[in-house]
Amino acid sequence: MTVSREKLEGGRRVSEVTTPPEGGWGWMIVAGCFLATICIRAVTRCVSMFFVEFQLHFQKDYSTTAWIHSLVDSTTMLCAPLGSFLGHRLSCRATVTLGGLLSSAGLVLSSVASSLEHLYISMGILTGLGFALSYTPSVAMVGRYFSDRKALAYGIALSGNGIGTFILAPAVQLLIERYSWRGALLVLGGFVSNLCVCGALMRPLGSKGGERILEKNMANLEKDCITARLDSKNSKQETLLREIEPSNPKLSNCNIIEDFKCITLKKANNVKAKKDDSGLTEAKPLDPQKLDDADSPSTKALLDTETSSSRRFLPEEFGFLLLPDFLFLSVSLLFLAYGCSTPVVYLVPYALSVGVGYQEAAFLMSIFGVSGIVGNITFGWITDRKFLRSYRMLPYTVAIAMEGLCCMCLPLLNSFSLLVTFSMIYGYFDGAYVALIPVVTSDVVGPTYMTCALGVVYFLHAAPYLVSPPLGGWFVDKTGNYAATFFISGTSFMFSAVLLAAAMLVKRCQRNKANSASQL
Repeated sequence: MTVSREKLEGGRRVSEVTTPPEGGWGWMIVAGCFLATICIRAVTRCVSMFFVEFQLHFQKDYSTTAWIHSLVDSTTMLCAPLGSFLGHRLSCRATVTLGGLLSSAGLVLSSVASSLEHLYISMGILTGLGFALSYTPSVAMVGRYFSDRKALAYGIALSGNGIGTFILAPAVQLLIERYSWRGALLVLGGFVSNLCVCGALMRPLGSKGGERILEKNMANLEKDCITARLDSKNSKQETLLREIEPSNPKLSNCNIIEDFKCITLKKANNVKAKKDDSGLTEAKPLDPQKLDDADSPSTKALLDTETSSSRRFLPEEFGFLLLPDFLFLSVSLLFLAYGCSTPVVYLVPYALSVGVGYQEAAFLMSIFGVSGIVGNITFGWITDRKFLRSYRMLPYTVAIAMEGLCCMCLPLLNSFSLLVTFSMIYGYFDGAYVALIPVVTSDVVGPTYMTCALGVVYFLHAAPYLVSPPLGGWFVDKTGNYAATFFISGTSFMFSAVLLAAAMLVKRCQRNKANSASQL
């Protein structure tokens, strides 16, 4: 599989076709994304360790205090398209580095906060903006360097979420006990500055010799042909054509254009569409031969709907937004995002409310992180197998459903041993679906739109991340327990899984109907 990229050279847009190396410097990209995930997602999770400290210091209720965590998460996801845009226009290296500087500055300013409103701005908005600029480009870079082993590469890269949580949760609790929450935030600010190191590793994927096709060269060849033809009109045509036809290199270049077209058609004819019997499929380019068939009504319909409708109102980079498969995935992500935020925020406060100690509560987050590592890598490795590569949507849906089931059972667990079991199971499936989000996104939209699509996917998390922790805290304030908060979170997970299952079922029925019609 090749990855098509576009950039500007001399004011002219240039298309590049590059083959993912499936290794080499790609493993350094994985390492950079791994470190970025620790600095971003693991640190965001550890903000819940400050929840009780903020609540006691500023004397606020659950709902008001929860806005800090929700603002960090929602700003990170809300500004994800900005990170994609800057990574596409500037470079992923510069964007990740800029994000590291902003997020580090936000945490340092948070260490001197005098009110919750101060934390809303410094930690919630400034740090969240820095995380947004760093996270999306670093995740998208992994997809550019890997294709066949994409799920495994993402599993390793995003396992930094679990490893970071495992290490940082007890470390942050120790820092709070020794240096108070202000000193802990100051240390985290210095730690997050390592995102600048991650940015330095984000080297752009260069094209190999013989694999680069420049539109500028095509335009120059066509210009040579036009110039030669204009020159031939200024003199006697018959004599000039006899003299020029065998020797004029400009006219011979016209054949190169036809050669390019022939090569493109041959490559397009050799591409075989993979059948996906279980889930959403990757966006496929149109067959050039069908595009040349002006008499085909199906081709006209495709051109009218896809080209005329979507590209007329959307930029070329966001043409995937109107794909039915992506629309189904987007709606399911809204419910998924609402469900996944609340348990992370309220796991430690809930454990403390049932009599678990501070260190034991921090240990629950560590177990949650370790289980996430196992989920990241095992699901990534399994879904990269050839017999499962076309069925990635199915394990993704199962992981989401298991998350919902765990959340519904959480209010029934009132001992440390039972909460350890919850952290292991919930963390495992959390790591599974987190690793598969960029994979299934790439399967739906194709590698060409990967960066922009990831920006939209993370953007969809913004609103649910913003409202779910405060809404969960409001239920706790009103009812005096966590049952309603966790039950609503689990229901949201289950609805997301049901929606994906329904989409797969509808697609399967449509495919069977189409096969039956073709046989008839």
